[in-house]
Amino acid sequence: MIGVILENKLSKVLDEAVGYGNVTSERVRNSVSGYIRKDVETAESIIEETSAVNEESYRIEDECLKIIGLHQPVAKDLRLASAILRTSIELERINILSAYIARYAIDSAETVIPPHIEFMSQTVQDMINDALGALMNMDIQLLKRSTKNYLQLQEFYNQLHDSQGEFMESGNLVLVARNLLSMGHHVMGMDDRIAYLIVGRRVIHHKVFYSVLMK
Repeated sequence: MIGVILENKLSKVLDEAVGYGNVTSERVRNSVSGYIRKDVETAESIIEETSAVNEESYRIEDECLKIIGLHQPVAKDLRLASAILRTSIELERINILSAYIARYAIDSAETVIPPHIEFMSQTVQDMINDALGALMNMDIQLLKRSTKNYLQLQEFYNQLHDSQGEFMESGNLVLVARNLLSMGHHVMGMDDRIAYLIVGRRVIHHKVFYSVLMK
């Protein structure tokens, strides 16, 4: 009976985390789209909604801590609760970075936005969606794809840096690119914990993950 209750609670909070992740991915898309189009109305909406959206993160964290404290899960159940907890924390940070990008849309002075920014945005969204799929379905292939996309994100950033002569002089542009790169790093934090959930051992994405899991 206790096992069934624990399973139901974990399933419920997992669904909530995935829903929160989907909202976060959409906010990444909207914030970058608003920046490219200089859509002040959308930007202001994203900024204003950030606190309310991130209330879901705090609630998920609280539920995970209650599950750990009250039910004392072990093995895979404990790893799942830990993965959901870490995911909610990283998604909260990504939502905050989306609000920063939205702010740059309001202050933007750039007349031409290089396509690399949109490529980076789509890559971050893909990373989030694959990480959530891996978390929901215990799918190591989705996790590998999410992690490998971080290399693509870095490549877009480097291409932007190399191809734009005035890149470092354009304050908002460089900040948007760096925030998108930071979002990818936060997804990698999710991936680390999800990898631990799936394979049952601690994985560090920059070292063991590539040499062992990514083959």
